[in-house]
Amino acid sequence: MAALFSAGLVNMPTSRASTHSSKTLPTPDPDILTLNRSTFGISTELVEEMRRLGRENWLEQQMDWESIDDRETDDFLHRQMPTLFMSERELAALPSMGQAANQLKQATIYRAMYSNRQLYEVMVEFWSNHFSIYHRDGPVTLLKTLDDRNVIRPHALGNFRELLHASSKSPAMLVYLDNHTNFAGTPNENYARELMELHTLGVNGGYTETDVQEVARCFTGWAVGRRGSDKLGKFQFYPRRHDQGEKTVLGTTIPAKGGIRDGERVIDLLAGHPSTARFISTKLARHFVSDEPPTSLVVRLTRVFLDTDGDIRSLLWEIFRSNEFLQSADLKLKRPMEYIIGALRSTGAKPGPTAYRSLREYLFALGQIPFDWVPPDGYPDVADYWISTNGLLNRWNFASALAGSRLPGIRLDYLKLIGRDWHPAALVDRLADRLLHRPLLVEDRQLFTDYLARGKPASKKLSTEAVQERIPGLIGLMLSSDYFQYR
Repeated sequence: MAALFSAGLVNMPTSRASTHSSKTLPTPDPDILTLNRSTFGISTELVEEMRRLGRENWLEQQMDWESIDDRETDDFLHRQMPTLFMSERELAALPSMGQAANQLKQATIYRAMYSNRQLYEVMVEFWSNHFSIYHRDGPVTLLKTLDDRNVIRPHALGNFRELLHASSKSPAMLVYLDNHTNFAGTPNENYARELMELHTLGVNGGYTETDVQEVARCFTGWAVGRRGSDKLGKFQFYPRRHDQGEKTVLGTTIPAKGGIRDGERVIDLLAGHPSTARFISTKLARHFVSDEPPTSLVVRLTRVFLDTDGDIRSLLWEIFRSNEFLQSADLKLKRPMEYIIGALRSTGAKPGPTAYRSLREYLFALGQIPFDWVPPDGYPDVADYWISTNGLLNRWNFASALAGSRLPGIRLDYLKLIGRDWHPAALVDRLADRLLHRPLLVEDRQLFTDYLARGKPASKKLSTEAVQERIPGLIGLMLSSDYFQYR
């Protein structure tokens, strides 16, 4: 390990959008780049499917997510995680709120790992992070299950305006950002502020403090049904709590006595605003292309957003067909969840029923458990936040534990990975193809080969004992290398 580290094969990752590595890795082909950015990890089966269908057809199929057969995943979730499908009253009757929260976290990881709707799950995670809701915040512990089911998932590959409307009436969001305490005469501005700063216009989107106050007035009375109500856990508008006066938002007059329509008009105003188009386009480009989104791409995405009224599929097509995307290899570091699930998918590891505890331990150590980001701005989507000595060490530890089958509840059959040719160079090539999906630099291939050969001729086939001793180490090193850290 020390020799490989000093040789630069196992590095401290850098934010390559601004600081390039001392060496440039071989560029993956467009199919592999697309799979790396539009899934939670590349498997051999996915590569074969991509090659068979072609890149555009594969993307077309993934965007038509409802047509993809995912019954196996759904059946498992129905059996093992029933709280995902419970009504508001059933959730409220649970003996422990933590049961629903834990099952939603597990389901999020399970879907990312096993769902055939990979691009859809990537977008579910993207919008869950954009409309971030901290899971362990009182009633939100239950209500986030409903938000995931009724707000994020139906609209993840749909239309931003409809998604924003759904989020504005999400009980989880209204409780998390305190709008359930927003009354005429004593408005609570928290939701209004985050709606503009984080969900739509962006911090420099052109709104003023007066706009925040006026938007808060528009959303007075937007709350959640209480116990004893037939709308328990559902959105409810309370007319008596609403400020019926005239308001002005971003220079637009909201007439008096508009009732619930006041807030709905604000949502429509924000959803079609040029600043919203630019803000969402920038976030999408940052997620799929680079930490420092190319201005040329953001400008085109902003126009697509405005021309299509925020059609999410159209925005993704603009990204995936762009030269900026095709030239962006190694400009996005995998965040912890992407790294861990990607390692499982690439190696073909089989998590069992008890695996979640092991995965949660590493996700906690690396700092990205689903829905556990406390502030409303979502987990950072830039490498600089995730790069640290401790973070790198935890990635190495996970890779080593996975490769060595030391993760409780997770089985890795490395013999299935390596095939029948046990000559060192052949083993390196086989694993690089299965795990990294791109060619190695000549010097890196030699370092990996030397690691297996251990001073003996590379033409000499490894013994069973040598394979058992060295292959887990080689897998761990490949998963720790720059070749795997970036997507």
